[in-house]
Amino acid sequence: MPDRETGTLAAWLQEHPGAEIICRDRLMAFTKAIRQAAPDALEVADRWHLLQNLSTAVEKTCRWRRDCLRRPVEPEASPPLATPDTPLLDRIRQRHAEVNELAATGLPLNAIGSRLRLDSKTVRRYRNKDLAELLASAQDRGHGVLDPFMVYVQHRFHTGCTSSMQLHREVLALGYTGGYHVVHRYVATIRKGIAVLARSNTPRPRDITSWIMRPEESLSTSDMAQLDAVRSACAAIAQVCDLARKFTDMLRQRRGHMLRDWIQKAELGGPDAIGIFADSIRQDLHAVTAGLTLPYSSGIVEGHVNRIKTIKRQMYGRASSALLRADILL
Repeated sequence: MPDRETGTLAAWLQEHPGAEIICRDRLMAFTKAIRQAAPDALEVADRWHLLQNLSTAVEKTCRWRRDCLRRPVEPEASPPLATPDTPLLDRIRQRHAEVNELAATGLPLNAIGSRLRLDSKTVRRYRNKDLAELLASAQDRGHGVLDPFMVYVQHRFHTGCTSSMQLHREVLALGYTGGYHVVHRYVATIRKGIAVLARSNTPRPRDITSWIMRPEESLSTSDMAQLDAVRSACAAIAQVCDLARKFTDMLRQRRGHMLRDWIQKAELGGPDAIGIFADSIRQDLHAVTAGLTLPYSSGIVEGHVNRIKTIKRQMYGRASSALLRADILL
């Protein structure tokens, strides 16, 4: 099919009548199409997509609550460090404002992308995500070679050593393996007052999410210890961990009959992101219950989905649906 619109899928179902069981992801357009063109078919929410939705809610909670996990990163005697305000963060703020201003006028995503010279996926991300989440994600990206030494460099700079050459020699003695220019550029940002705060040893939201979503028996001793520390430091993350694990247990053990109780607990006492996830499940209750009870899933076709995506990437995502269809079927 050329797209994921309701009308397209509904037309295909009408051309291929007789479907009794339809396994799908959580896209509302698919739900509407099935109810319109195949109302007697049994809808089954795919388990992998349910886990993906849950994982997204868990990671959002970890990002929103990250402040309670951070430990002080500078020595007590050092002056306060500069506010982390960089050209990257400024660009994110500007793009978020531009995208949402244009979206508020009713302009479609592809038109917004053309006007701002952004990919449609980028436009969708800026439209669908909160600014705070985008900024947090940007600050969490990557761990540079200088990261373990940022506290030391900033402390030495504020206590009088402003020579990049001298600071480079000192961090080399501490185990730094990068070049002089990395240190020089970082010292320049300190001098201009735009230095990024040195990262602490706090786990990244994505790491915490991985520990929560994986079965406990698959975690290493180190992972378990770090997750226990996170749970002790943040009650909201401890709560989301308990709710997420109860849901994954239901899914893996096919206990769909327990879903209503789980939804009630998540909506009443869960963090905001989990509450939103639970509400979306309530609106799709029959399909999700079937997904947590029956053996059907769309896993058997996911390999073909990945193959199609690979072919699209080989054509730089610019192939027409007719050309893409021909290449797939050959």
